[in-house]
Amino acid sequence: MTASTESPSTAPSAPLTDEKVAMLNTNEVIATSQLPSPPLRGRINADISIAPAYLAEDDTFVNSLTNLINEIYTDAERGFWSIDPFTRTNPAEVRSFITSGTLAVAWLPGCSRGCIEYLLGCGRVQLLPPPEPSSRTPSHSNPDPSSLIGQFGCLICRPEYRGSGVGRDLLKFAEDWTREKGGKKMQVELVVGDGWEHEEKTKLAGWYERAGYQNVKEVDLSEGIPELGPLLARKARYRVYQKPL
Repeated sequence: MTASTESPSTAPSAPLTDEKVAMLNTNEVIATSQLPSPPLRGRINADISIAPAYLAEDDTFVNSLTNLINEIYTDAERGFWSIDPFTRTNPAEVRSFITSGTLAVAWLPGCSRGCIEYLLGCGRVQLLPPPEPSSRTPSHSNPDPSSLIGQFGCLICRPEYRGSGVGRDLLKFAEDWTREKGGKKMQVELVVGDGWEHEEKTKLAGWYERAGYQNVKEVDLSEGIPELGPLLARKARYRVYQKPL
């Protein structure tokens, strides 16, 4: 028996039977079922940890996470900025978060950490530099431990997992991390409308307040974060919330 001399491009194709169509559909379902599915309702117990340093060398992970953060911020802050899409961060900054050990990541439970498809959300947690000593403070004095403040920012959660506790657990992880480092307060920052209401920011402000945060400072955004002033499409305020730990 000899092999056919017809090339694949010229060989006649067999008609697709109902059985073959069913098989193709089944294979498609099997392939797509490997991706994580969002919960229909209720809480999800995400695995939260500081991102391992080796992920900084994974360009695919870094670029994918950068794109995810920018996409979520573009949607959540639409109306504030004169540019769309809005660039909240870049690969170099995301990589620096990882290498400095300050990127908290929530993973889908039981899944391999380091795969962007299994990342549910993230945020950057850090200790703020101690305030500059006053002229009456001896130069050799150590910083007052009560003045150590943790800061949590760049918080995102995949839209399909909102309402499942991922954001709340990330915030609690950041508070615990800060407490372990000796921090006495936790700080978050928020951009809000000035003379107008942004629905998403109003919800987020209420979410922080229910978690025990209080507004301790509010100024014009151009004063609070000067580099963002020229990018504004409408007037905005810069708000700082803090919570004792």
